[in-house]
Amino acid sequence: FSRGAALGTAASVAHAASAETGKQARLSPSEIAAIVQKDMTENQFLVTGKLTRSIYDEAATFKDEIDTYTLDKWIKGTGALFVGPPKSFTEVVGDVSASDSEIRFRFNEVLCFNIPLNPKIPLTGEVILTRGENGLITRYLEVWDTNLAETLKKTYFQ
Repeated sequence: FSRGAALGTAASVAHAASAETGKQARLSPSEIAAIVQKDMTENQFLVTGKLTRSIYDEAATFKDEIDTYTLDKWIKGTGALFVGPPKSFTEVVGDVSASDSEIRFRFNEVLCFNIPLNPKIPLTGEVILTRGENGLITRYLEVWDTNLAETLKKTYFQ
């Protein structure tokens, strides 16, 4: 019985345990990066709130330049705050990079707010997702390239 076989067995048990809870714990950096990339490109999760919940710890916090939210509040709030694609859209700038401890990517987006006149705000920045010991995402941090006042000055109507 080799060390590799023992580790493989332990990983299989961990994946089986996480499957029971619906969580995708202990994904490799490339596996979790691919999921986040898909959430950005296909789900447009920064403007729809439609993320792959199984890669997030249920106690994860989401912090942007305005406030900190729980997982449920971020999903519901994001989905309600913005008009979905194509009026709002987001794209990855460069690659999604991942390690055992974090996932990072730069973004470019236009936020179309779900309020009368549908104001739009262009925004760029970086998202840093921190992974816990089990590989699930425990913290979402959104860092804008401009401060809140500068960002709001870019508001336009179309």
